[in-house]
Amino acid sequence: MLGKKFATGIVSALLVAVSGCFSMAAADNLTVDGKNRTMNVYAPKNIEKNRPLIIQMHGMNQDAPYQQNAAKWEPIADTARFVVVFPNGENKAWDISGNKDVNFLKAIINEMYNKYGIDKKRVYVSGFSMGGMMSYHAANKMGDMIAAIAPCSGGGGASTSRPMPIIHTHGTTDDVVNYNGTVNTLKGWVSYEKCSANSTKYSQYPVGKASSAASLEVWTGCQGNSEIRLLTIAGKGHWYSMDLASVNTSEEIWNFCKRFSLDGATADPNIEPPFVEPTNRDSIYNGGFDSTANAWTLQNHGDAKSTGTVKNGKYNLEISAVGSQPYTVQLIQHNLRLEKDQWYEVSFDASAAAARTLEVNVEQHVDPWASYLKNGAQNFDIGTTAKTYTLQFQMTAATDTNSRLSFNAGGATGSITLDNVSIKKIEAPAIQEPENPENPEEPAAIGLNMNWSNGSVRTFDVFDFAGSRVGQVKAGSVREVRDQVKMLTQRAGVYLVKSKNMVAYKVTVK
Repeated sequence: MLGKKFATGIVSALLVAVSGCFSMAAADNLTVDGKNRTMNVYAPKNIEKNRPLIIQMHGMNQDAPYQQNAAKWEPIADTARFVVVFPNGENKAWDISGNKDVNFLKAIINEMYNKYGIDKKRVYVSGFSMGGMMSYHAANKMGDMIAAIAPCSGGGGASTSRPMPIIHTHGTTDDVVNYNGTVNTLKGWVSYEKCSANSTKYSQYPVGKASSAASLEVWTGCQGNSEIRLLTIAGKGHWYSMDLASVNTSEEIWNFCKRFSLDGATADPNIEPPFVEPTNRDSIYNGGFDSTANAWTLQNHGDAKSTGTVKNGKYNLEISAVGSQPYTVQLIQHNLRLEKDQWYEVSFDASAAAARTLEVNVEQHVDPWASYLKNGAQNFDIGTTAKTYTLQFQMTAATDTNSRLSFNAGGATGSITLDNVSIKKIEAPAIQEPENPENPEEPAAIGLNMNWSNGSVRTFDVFDFAGSRVGQVKAGSVREVRDQVKMLTQRAGVYLVKSKNMVAYKVTVK
């Protein structure tokens, strides 16, 4: 347990260091030991029974809405199907020495069981700062009810009744809860659980992610098949890390905790060991959505709201509230390597519950998120029947080892289904000069397939000279091709037109 002197000093430091936090009305309440206790509860729509529960506690002088906003658990919970509770401590603090808040946590577990049928063998407790200290206190006081804990920036001594899996996250420049002191306390848990003295260290985590300031130390061989992890973030102060350049703390917590249950077995036979996304790769990972959404991140910005699930080998995106821009709802895969001057083709299958537009972009994964497509993000008209869509582009910027593909769907509500997403290197599109010497602007001989005379209407994809897809045109004659391209582009220039199984040919618009 924490010594009284140590705990008192930390509490005093927290009171001084943290201020100005906002509060919101609680979403739910309980009567515990004769007192009204409040909490925010997030449960995915139509959640099944026997799903896990995560309880995450705020820091001192903070509250449930503050922690909920900081940790952004909702898209993870929607995809993995579990309940998250953000309780409010009395006077924005936690009882880390007595039973007052232990009884509150027990009441939350029972309430979530009665309301949602949660799996009591898969309850995980987490917290930031003083909430992290409360996580350790709960592990010691109610270890028979908690499958794993995930403290952030807050420590506590070991006296639990059973070996407790732990993932602890901490920044090295934390000036409120000292990093080195807390790490020494964590190593006391390593000894208490009789873990192997030889840990495995990853100097950069995720492995191969050059931008990450995080490292990972793992102790295995613990009693009861437990495991202890220390996730260190160099240069990080006293706050909950959601730094895309390093690690998403909430994702790391879930990927660790989901492996454990009170019976000691892997909680869900369909859940694989913790996923480490391959980095610096030149292809899409898990583009077929065979069983999970691994490597894909769903983000909601501003007022936009959406949820994503993987069903029957497809990704189903449900947008319930629109934002001010399409990118307010983004399904993203990053860690992609794009090489300067190389040509690429993006391909995906898509359909929607009702006809709509879907914006697609290939861009930087960090601010300023510059697009690598010649004319920026491209719009695709998605229908109710699944269809394959493609775009081609040349990487004209410097080689980027952490670029991303993003599907932006915040412009309209409704559902979208995605599958078979890929990005691959291609040869530069072949460009042939017009073959009509009398009128070089006229595409009178743009390949044999365009020399038709039966009056049928054909469809052509139109690209600019950087390889970015501008759109499609339909023409009933050779002459009409140029006119349609002019109407589509609305500006002079040289464009490439291409029908199925054709090379690209040049059309000049004045």
